Amino acid sequence: MTIMQFEGHRSAAETYLKSISGRYYVYLLCRPDGRPFYVGKGINKRALEHEAEARRDHPIGESNPFKCNVIRKIIRDGGQLVYQIDAVFDAECQYDCLEREAELIRHHRRLHEGGCLTNLAGGIGNLAGAAPFSLERHASTLSGQPSDNPERAILNRFLQGIGPVGSVPVKPIGQIARVLPTTPHPQARSPTPRCAYALIASATASGLELKPGVRIPRAFSYQGVAAIIENGVARDLVKAGMATLIAGGTAAEEAFALDARHVDLLTRLVGRDALAERGLL
Repeated sequence: MTIMQFEGHRSAAETYLKSISGRYYVYLLCRPDGRPFYVGKGINKRALEHEAEARRDHPIGESNPFKCNVIRKIIRDGGQLVYQIDAVFDAECQYDCLEREAELIRHHRRLHEGGCLTNLAGGIGNLAGAAPFSLERHASTLSGQPSDNPERAILNRFLQGIGPVGSVPVKPIGQIARVLPTTPHPQARSPTPRCAYALIASATASGLELKPGVRIPRAFSYQGVAAIIENGVARDLVKAGMATLIAGGTAAEEAFALDARHVDLLTRLVGRDALAERGLL
């Protein structure tokens, strides 16, 4: 059984990390109550960099917005992150460090696996897998990670980290033949988790909290990919009363405003715990 090497808040963590400078370590970022939400492997001050990333005023381009949203939520609530250093390794034992990281991710499990971690990958260079996806070629294109379309793969992995979808509701802007201004669908539409995931994806990537008055942009950026909620999904979610459309000069400048009813609807569709675990409530 591995004995925890360190547990404490940022200032104490900084002091401890100085004492093991030049050595690799496996760390856990935890909520104030001690529940872990991220596992990583690092050297020197790597464990402290996540909080600095989340505190920036420009969340666009964050490598893992789920993790950063949880950190921002802790800070908004007046709490402090708890840092745990699980194990320390000499430089020549870097692979052992990676193995321990993957072991902890398997133990605690990621959010889409029913666990508590916001990690997108499973450790050891993704050998443990990213968010779930079908091995069938067609399903791979729609909701998995197509090897011949890296931008689509990045967005698909992002969406699968929110929830399972048969067809991802956001696409790279450059891969949509015509991005159309949103008009409500002419036929009746019911609220769906798929439409909810589209709103959650944009809110997460934009560093927004789901609360009355928030405006969620239709277009957003994630890991360098310019993305947009696809035409049909935008029409459906407006028709279904999941948000109020805020028109823009172009379709990419549109936004979706949420009031208390919309937030309550998203919460019922996705689950309060699922949203809170991602730092959205």
